Amino acid sequence: MPPDIFTTLIAISTINMLAWLTPGPNMLVIISAATQSRKAGYVTALGVGFGGVIWGLLAVSGIAIVFELFPKAALILRLFGAGYLIWLGLKAWQSTAPAAALPRATPAPFKTGLMVMMTNPKAVLYFGSLLTAFVPPHAPIWLLVLIVIMGSVQATIQNLITASLFSAPPVQRWFKAAHRVLQRLFGTLYIVLGIGVAVDATKKL
Repeated sequence: MPPDIFTTLIAISTINMLAWLTPGPNMLVIISAATQSRKAGYVTALGVGFGGVIWGLLAVSGIAIVFELFPKAALILRLFGAGYLIWLGLKAWQSTAPAAALPRATPAPFKTGLMVMMTNPKAVLYFGSLLTAFVPPHAPIWLLVLIVIMGSVQATIQNLITASLFSAPPVQRWFKAAHRVLQRLFGTLYIVLGIGVAVDATKKL
């Protein structure tokens, strides 16, 4: 592999790791699922990862340009995503059953992770900015696909690590003991994130 390509891949990998360490809707939905069961956390992480693959391939195909030309399309998608996050928050607040009576898995965790990822058009703009900043304009298609695959695999591994950490037995016991408080905390965070996304989106109207 040519040194310049290797340097590009290292730079993109480093930025992906920094993005993972920055809390956001993806991390929150994985943590929320993982505190209920490790399987739910893993499956949610895979849903988020699959959404990342889709956005990455769309970025390679040039959809970011479409969003720039038709900003209302991105705005509608972001507002839908904001509404989905707020809906998740309200669901968490409505969950007042005792921890022992709760199901051990989040309903449709893969779909939930995928939905959170796919209703965030910033993902494709993120991929697009990486490609613009680090990849030569006339880079071969195989390099673009390699970057998408590498980034998606890295993100999935990182998300699985998050799920593993927050589904550890001590965390599970702590969550069970403080279920109602934590559910309301997750719910509040979802709602705050949703409102933040909506406000940020409407600023560009």
